[in-house]
Amino acid sequence: MKRQNVRTLALIICTLTYLLVGAAVFDALESKEETTQKRKLDNEKSKLIDKYNLTNDSFGELETVVLQLKAHKAEEQWEFAGSFYFAITVITTIGKSACFFSPGFKLKRKVDGEI
Repeated sequence: MKRQNVRTLALIICTLTYLLVGAAVFDALESKEETTQKRKLDNEKSKLIDKYNLTNDSFGELETVVLQLKAHKAEEQWEFAGSFYFAITVITTIGKSACFFSPGFKLKRKVDGEI
């Protein structure tokens, strides 16, 4: 295998490893807090049902109306796949802005004003 191909393969493997480790860290840090918040919301739901003597059906109707009034993503956001996506967005953002700090970088502007 050519030396350039080995370097390219090593770079790809390092990048994927970096992303997987980053996703695992985000998952470990954020999923626990999200679970805690979900548990608190479930407790609040139980309190509301008891306080206003609601049935599960009537609470479900109320919940549907409230969720339609305010857009809300009800599923967990910090699963491993979401964490992996976040790590990709971080690395691509860092990659784009890091060029400004590299030695010899020359700023070039396109006609439409983008860098």
